Amino acid sequence: MILFTGSAECVYAVMDWNSENTLEVSVSVRETIDPDSSLWAWLAFDLWFYRTQRGLSLAQTAQIVHVARGTVSNWEAGRLRPGDQYMAILDKAWNTGGHFQRLHHYATTGHDPDWFKQYIQYERGAVILKAYHGKTVPALVQTEGYAQAVLRAAGRMRAVESETKARMKRQEIFARPEPPFLWVLVDQEVLESQVGGREVMRDQLAHLLKLGESPRNMIRVVARSVGWHPGHDGSFQIFKVDSRELAYAGAQIGGRLIEAADEVATLAIRFEQIGALALSRDASTELIEQTMRTYQ
Repeated sequence: MILFTGSAECVYAVMDWNSENTLEVSVSVRETIDPDSSLWAWLAFDLWFYRTQRGLSLAQTAQIVHVARGTVSNWEAGRLRPGDQYMAILDKAWNTGGHFQRLHHYATTGHDPDWFKQYIQYERGAVILKAYHGKTVPALVQTEGYAQAVLRAAGRMRAVESETKARMKRQEIFARPEPPFLWVLVDQEVLESQVGGREVMRDQLAHLLKLGESPRNMIRVVARSVGWHPGHDGSFQIFKVDSRELAYAGAQIGGRLIEAADEVATLAIRFEQIGALALSRDASTELIEQTMRTYQ
């Protein structure tokens, strides 16, 4: 039941059955969602709008799609993105003519201007991270010095300090009691392309070697002698969050978060193809050590 609507936010009553099977009404302030900002924001807004128009509580909607009440709340706040199967259930239950499935389809296949914020959320919750890069060390395994040198070389002088701190913050996931599995593939060119000077490169390669000591991590190199391989189309990452696989593809002036299952599957195959051409774990370690000695 909506109590008050303003231009920036909406105050509404949340009706739920508590543990004693008694109807409980609480008032809260809905997080601001601008449906014009992105397709995902539009989907989040419409989930809230269609639900409240039907006089349903979060708990009642959760029962329809067989998820927790908090999950529906996170969908409506834009903190969590729903799967297509749940949208199909709502379309049928609410007789929307396929509205939510169509909106979900275009949200997953289109460009989201706020994609990086969602990407970081997925990365934090990932149990498996796979990354391929042919030009630079992937951001998630860069040292502070290497990250600063990359940002300076890209001309992002004003953002060097803040972006370097952000990259280091992202790496805190590896300090968790049970960190994600990490599989990294890089071209030999990455080891030999001097970024930031000899000391920076020596520290960066030493960092890769240190990461490779963990049984949960796999750092492997694609030798130059391989020639062309599927990774030449560009860098990408794949990460598994709960039972879902998602991906990120790098591009000039930005990148793209990929949630469509068929596109993620294509990148997963490419990662395996590149991995089949890469040196073994031990041979990769030897090559990294050999290259690191050239930076003495």
